[in-house]
Amino acid sequence: MLINSISRFFSGVLFLCLCIPVSAQAVTILHNCFVPVDYHIAYDRDLTTNENLAGHDVDVPGHLVAESTVMEANCTCPSSMDETIAVKELTLAGSPLPPGSDDYGYLTDKFDIDVGGYDDAINSPDGSGLHPLSINQYPTPIASMSKFADNRIVPENTNSVCSESTRPEKSPPAKRQFRWNVMNATFHIKKPILGKEIIPPTLVVQNYACLYYDTGSCDAASAQLVSNIWLSGSLSAPLSCTINEGSTIEVDFGNIVSKQFKVKGVMPQGYTLKNVDISYHCDDNAVGNDNRIKLTLSADQGVEDSSNPLIAKMLNRDDVGVRVFTQDDKNVQLDGSYEFPVTMDEQGNGSVKIKAAPVSTASATPEPGKFEGNVTVKMDLR
Repeated sequence: MLINSISRFFSGVLFLCLCIPVSAQAVTILHNCFVPVDYHIAYDRDLTTNENLAGHDVDVPGHLVAESTVMEANCTCPSSMDETIAVKELTLAGSPLPPGSDDYGYLTDKFDIDVGGYDDAINSPDGSGLHPLSINQYPTPIASMSKFADNRIVPENTNSVCSESTRPEKSPPAKRQFRWNVMNATFHIKKPILGKEIIPPTLVVQNYACLYYDTGSCDAASAQLVSNIWLSGSLSAPLSCTINEGSTIEVDFGNIVSKQFKVKGVMPQGYTLKNVDISYHCDDNAVGNDNRIKLTLSADQGVEDSSNPLIAKMLNRDDVGVRVFTQDDKNVQLDGSYEFPVTMDEQGNGSVKIKAAPVSTASATPEPGKFEGNVTVKMDLR
């Protein structure tokens, strides 16, 4: 049997699609946007005894906000920029302070500081709700600065960042505003403070920023200095000393015969000066700062002669007074003007030795009877 075979042919067409990928738009960085602004913060604080210790860190609560000066951007914008494009911003923070102790920046001989910055505070007048930017290296290379990308959608035709000559929009909108004026701080006590340690105006934080659009972001090298934050003020710790363990020093001049008073203003004939030991104890912050402490004496009832204040007046007596001398017999003014040198040991203990004697304040012999007066011993800072 003849079998006819029928061959079926299939024809096909191979379509080759040569696809050209759509390239992503590279980031466009805007240049020459800002003139740096100087901000200033004054901070004063009294330290407690527990804070005023070598090696102790003193935190500034929350953050510090400088004056509210507003900045505007006036970038050189490319001619290809569309007016509807959203311009983003990148903030970086660093410090120009030289290195101090324990990864802090150097501030004064007594304390160093660790500072930090924040992102743009234009929408936060009190500095709350901002993104903190830590600073861990002093001084801070720009490549090592902490940074924060604020990706808020702010079209150019809503708030302009372009200079007047390079604006893409036909009807210029309001200028976009910025403010980098917030910082935080922690002080590191190197040596206990005695009295007031001044913080001279010091540049402590510098903020950098970059404005850009399209995909991607700025690199640190493209950022521009936008603000300098200066810190000034003081940290204070009072002098705390106890004289004679807090008790009154009593000097008993004994019994003196009236006729022993021969010359006005001179101690009685044959009288031996009374030795008086003024002991004191001061807190740790005073140790090693002897040269900053003075001890003075002031007559509570006043002195006989203000032009030569050597004789302290007595209570209810105008014919007798008291004179005071140093250990080497020098006169001591009793109006608080004579400053005794103060020394103390490593525990803060010390003493001043003086001598005292009664004297007549008139040419006539003093009337018999008791005499009493008070002299205040005072220790304070030079």
